[in-house]
Amino acid sequence: MQTATESDGDAGPRIWGGTTLSERRQARRAALLEAALDLIGDSGASGVTMRAVCRKAGLTDRYFYESFAGRDELLDVLYRQVADEFLEPITAFAAAEDPSRARVPAEILVDKVLADPRKSRLLLVEPYSGTGFGRTTLALLPEFTRIMQDHLLGHIDDPTKRRLAAVTMASGNAGMFAAWLDGSLCAGREQIIEHCVATLTAYRSLYRC
Repeated sequence: MQTATESDGDAGPRIWGGTTLSERRQARRAALLEAALDLIGDSGASGVTMRAVCRKAGLTDRYFYESFAGRDELLDVLYRQVADEFLEPITAFAAAEDPSRARVPAEILVDKVLADPRKSRLLLVEPYSGTGFGRTTLALLPEFTRIMQDHLLGHIDDPTKRRLAAVTMASGNAGMFAAWLDGSLCAGREQIIEHCVATLTAYRSLYRC
């Protein structure tokens, strides 16, 4: 039931069923993103099409194009959204000053990877699958690499060596988690945590006299 009417000027937004037009648009956008995430969890990014997303969300293509210009934009927005969620635990892990303090952030990071397999697959597996994430991944990789440079490898004075170490660390861990998630790396949670701590220790000692 419509509880108020929308008019131009200062009359305020139209309310329908207790929500404004803007709120309904945001809800539809969120539903489309969640539907895409479900599809990625089920069959990977190759299963994400406009029609499949709309069907999953229970919306028409009209509402899809209300929020996104196309599939690529939806995937770009979704990838950035999930990457933002992982930035904090990645930063905390990289900032740990010694192995005794590295275990807790390593546990948080590993548990974050395990918490939602859909998001972890999106962030760590799909960029390597060639299904439309190349541009977005390249745009975000410098941010993850910068975290490594600033928090993990600041003791390396030579900028080239620091960059080499940061790129290797960032891409190596991403590859490790990707292999773990897709089942090609058989290891338990505790083994992954111990490896992360050992890797952190090794990189902290890199180029240190």
